[in-house]
Amino acid sequence: MTALATSLTVAACSPPGSSGSEEEGLTQVNIAFSNPTIFTTGLPYYVATDQGFYEDAGLQVEATFTGGGAETVQAVVSGSADIGTETSGAAAIGAYVEGAPIKIVSASTTGLDLQWFALPESGLTDRSDLAGRRMGYSATGSSSHIGVLALSELLESEGLPPIQAEAIGGPPDNLTAVQTGQIDAGWTQPPFFLEEVANGELVLVADGAEIGDYADVAMRVNIANISFLEEDPDAARTFLEVQQQSWDWIFDNPEEAVKIWQESADLELTEEVLLTTFDYYEREELRIAPLDGQDVLIADAVEFGFAEEPLTDEQVSELFDLSYLPED
Repeated sequence: MTALATSLTVAACSPPGSSGSEEEGLTQVNIAFSNPTIFTTGLPYYVATDQGFYEDAGLQVEATFTGGGAETVQAVVSGSADIGTETSGAAAIGAYVEGAPIKIVSASTTGLDLQWFALPESGLTDRSDLAGRRMGYSATGSSSHIGVLALSELLESEGLPPIQAEAIGGPPDNLTAVQTGQIDAGWTQPPFFLEEVANGELVLVADGAEIGDYADVAMRVNIANISFLEEDPDAARTFLEVQQQSWDWIFDNPEEAVKIWQESADLELTEEVLLTTFDYYEREELRIAPLDGQDVLIADAVEFGFAEEPLTDEQVSELFDLSYLPED
């Protein structure tokens, strides 16, 4: 499992062969992607770069990979990134109510696509066994954080003790924490660790699909800095259009997509294992529009302490600005 953990840890700002200088005739856009290796974050960037979608659309994308959605929010708030992909709605709402100059401009992932794993010898077999246990998430405000909090709330509603949530980091960090006994269960996303589950080295004890309230909620969204939107709204719109174009291509060409993914992210997982990811996602779950479940995102932000009170209608209109979505 050491090799797998290593394969998930990639520090990169641009793919092999890309240039850090703006090319003539292209509009530079600085994008923060929340993790370089996970299916929903790194893959659309790698595909758009490999297939020339950005260049064809007149964009030069300068990519920065963060440690998760919460870090992505901070990159956009600071202005170091114009757009941030795949960040949790709760984190974005929390930043907005604190005065951050951001807007939510599209959906990114609809539904909660997370899984939690443990060691076989732990005796944990299903979500009820997680009551009172220590569970990992990536960072405060991330979708994995919201998932743990929501799962804990679900267990409490069933009369069971709450989960002890701990910020650990990404899937490799959670794997290490589980192996060393720091936590009882860690989080991951398909296809990572599925091979270990099949081999009996790990067991899956909970799935985001068990939290039914999130099936039709845009749990992760794309955000943008207000100054950037005011200065170049067309660039924002074009980037979102390419993002959707990339997902359409990925689902139309899964075998070629996983080859690009494996090579660009330097993954040690086989193409066969990577292809199993498509068993866990439907095309419509990775659409940029419509953005469903705004009311749930706002309620969660209040419930879990990211906002003191629900947003007003004016605040909702200001934060959720879908005018940058490509025209049909």
